[in-house]
Amino acid sequence: MLQKGAEYIKQLRVERSATNEKMDALRREIDTLNNSLNNLQTALPASGAPVSRQRTGRVKELYQQYVRQRTLDNWKFWIFGLIFEPLMTTFNQTVSVASLDEMCRSSQLWVDQHCSLVELRPAVSNKLRQLSTTTDILSDPPTSLQEEVLKAVATTMPALPGSSSSSRCGSNANSPKQGSSGMQTEPHSF
Repeated sequence: MLQKGAEYIKQLRVERSATNEKMDALRREIDTLNNSLNNLQTALPASGAPVSRQRTGRVKELYQQYVRQRTLDNWKFWIFGLIFEPLMTTFNQTVSVASLDEMCRSSQLWVDQHCSLVELRPAVSNKLRQLSTTTDILSDPPTSLQEEVLKAVATTMPALPGSSSSSRCGSNANSPKQGSSGMQTEPHSF
């Protein structure tokens, strides 16, 4: 009986030793996984998950559709959309929508960085320079800005599903009207 007790104790020691080895191996694996997790977390951007290219492309497409639609309603909106396209791009790259608090924080950061007069002046100036060099507005004789905008909308922006730019542009309710002095008058101010 003493012999069987001694064998049983040896067996328990072997099992305990094997269990301890398994526990040590599992602890090492846990430490390795925790280190990997920490390394991956430090590699993540501080503003949250990066915006996917697919989402960025979709936002740009929606923005262009919105500008096109509004331009067909009032041709002056195209200039506004042209000026604010870079702001939409930086907004989409900067603002995180991971949580409401993060969105508020990153939106405020975006406003501080990109909406100051120091940032807006050169952006507006560059877009107006682009407008003057890519359209015939400065040609001799100059064409009307409205014609240039409608031409640009027709050639550079994707067509909206179910809309016809030619039918709306020709009979646009917001087209300039001839005043009694022969000058164009605008039905809506921008």
